[in-house]
Amino acid sequence: MSKRVLIADDSAVARVSVARRVRADGIEVEEQDSAAGASSVDAADLTCALLDLELGDGMGTDVAERLRAGSGGLPIAFFTSTRTPEVIARAKTFGPVFAKPDQLDQAIDWVRRHGR
Repeated sequence: MSKRVLIADDSAVARVSVARRVRADGIEVEEQDSAAGASSVDAADLTCALLDLELGDGMGTDVAERLRAGSGGLPIAFFTSTRTPEVIARAKTFGPVFAKPDQLDQAIDWVRRHGR
């Protein structure tokens, strides 16, 4: 299977918006709308992951732990509206955290840099 980017967000608007722009650059995208779905993706097939922190059925940081267990050096970032300092601090141990929706362009630029 070819390498691809994981975009996981329970908000269809956010997920589709990011995925559409990344695909426009010729990067293959795997979209997931839940922590369960994102956790089922084989990390070895990914170049990077952009995760929401609150996925409805779980936390993006838990997904990040599972992905890193499958591929230790996988670049992971978060695109979220969460403002809880403890949650943000835990997320930053995996990678950058981009504020939704204000930092959409920065999140997409990050995916473009790591997704090839």
